[in-house]
Amino acid sequence: MTSNKRINFNVAPECHALLKSVCAIKGVSVSDYCYELIAQAFEREVRSDPQIRQMFMAGEYPPGSKANRLKQAIIQESNFE
Repeated sequence: MTSNKRINFNVAPECHALLKSVCAIKGVSVSDYCYELIAQAFEREVRSDPQIRQMFMAGEYPPGSKANRLKQAIIQESNFE
């Protein structure tokens, strides 16, 4: 199994405080919250941008991973078009 990779990013202090508060209210970690937001945005890009979709569809993803499930969903959807 592949381990997760770490990324770091900087935000304005007021954004940091709001982000931490939102995560506390929702009962999720900042990491999990940001991952979900990024995953949702990435899925939108894969579905709407042909170049990104082509790059994504060319990749190999571990069985059962979110990326693999998305790839399979797109393949199934394209079979109905």
